[in-house]
Amino acid sequence: MRGDEINAAATTSKGARLLREFLLYAERGRLESISASLAAETESPFERDVLHELTQRNMQILPQVGVAGYRIDLGVLDDVMPGRFLCGIECDGVAYHASETARDRDRLRQQVLEARGWTIHRVWSTDWFKDRQGQIERLLQLIEETRARAREAEAAEREAQERTRAEAEARATAEAEAAHTLAELQGQENAIAAPARGDHPYKRPVASPYVITPGEGQYAGSDLLGAPFDQLTQAVTTVVETESPIHVPDLLSRVAGMWGARAGSRIQTRILGVCQAVERDGRIQRRSDFFWSSASGGRCTVRSRSGLGIPGNRIAPEEYREALLAVLADGHVFPRVQLTNEVRAVFGFSRTGAILDEAIGSAITLLLQEDKLGEASTGLRLRI
Repeated sequence: MRGDEINAAATTSKGARLLREFLLYAERGRLESISASLAAETESPFERDVLHELTQRNMQILPQVGVAGYRIDLGVLDDVMPGRFLCGIECDGVAYHASETARDRDRLRQQVLEARGWTIHRVWSTDWFKDRQGQIERLLQLIEETRARAREAEAAEREAQERTRAEAEARATAEAEAAHTLAELQGQENAIAAPARGDHPYKRPVASPYVITPGEGQYAGSDLLGAPFDQLTQAVTTVVETESPIHVPDLLSRVAGMWGARAGSRIQTRILGVCQAVERDGRIQRRSDFFWSSASGGRCTVRSRSGLGIPGNRIAPEEYREALLAVLADGHVFPRVQLTNEVRAVFGFSRTGAILDEAIGSAITLLLQEDKLGEASTGLRLRI
């Protein structure tokens, strides 16, 4: 076995690289460092220079990553997950500046690579030779920023996976409870009596059904990350107009579902970028963690989540407010606990948990602060 038979660029194993270095030393009588071996595979002295400076600063770099036509000059390896690249570095020589065709071709190549998830940083030979130390520091800062974003994306993806599992469990529980209590809820629809004003006995308000945006899987088979911007814009606008106000994770899930995809970190970033553009156009608005249709004028109706598995923290505070006002209309008075249970039932939930209790309680507190509600020994009521 000869040292050249071990491709240092194709392995992240330190042992394999050390074995290669030892075999080369045995064959040639001189010790070559791993950095020198990698540098020998670069395509220009400029690339070798950049690789040398970065490896001297404890960066794990591999030259000429990829296949013909889509090679990246230098790939920066992730120090936490072996074998995964954080980003790529393109080293452009003087000839690059002189050819429009080369620039256009390289720009298109970079777009293709970025669409496949690569983060590309570029360093120019003229800048390198004029301000070598400044360019080294710039590259190190860009790599650290990319590493930080990668860690944030990993955390977001883990959170999304956990949220998806929790939603599935909540949906299954809600469906089972709905089947078990449907008859009971129907029988109690008009059974609750509360203190009334004049001839207006209490009757529980009926919420509109929650409408899920249709079109799941309509673009299945195509890549969301490479989808036309106008197509994504239309998808985002349709979802918000159908389900406004809609919680951010629900919007991401709906749009990703049109492509038959899961809302991982890169897809979330792409969709949220489109949302910002649509928001600038004035078609949608974002308030805290909810997207609203501009056509709604800030108004919303109360919608039932019965059997949908949508948790209480995915309902906008404004919708809780409307439910409270509807329950307390016509001068009805409820103790706080009973009022909370009534609002919960309006939304189609079979029981009140910590999430619903906190959300409804916050809406009650806000209405009290706005002097829309009054609270006495008999309970809560609207102020006339």
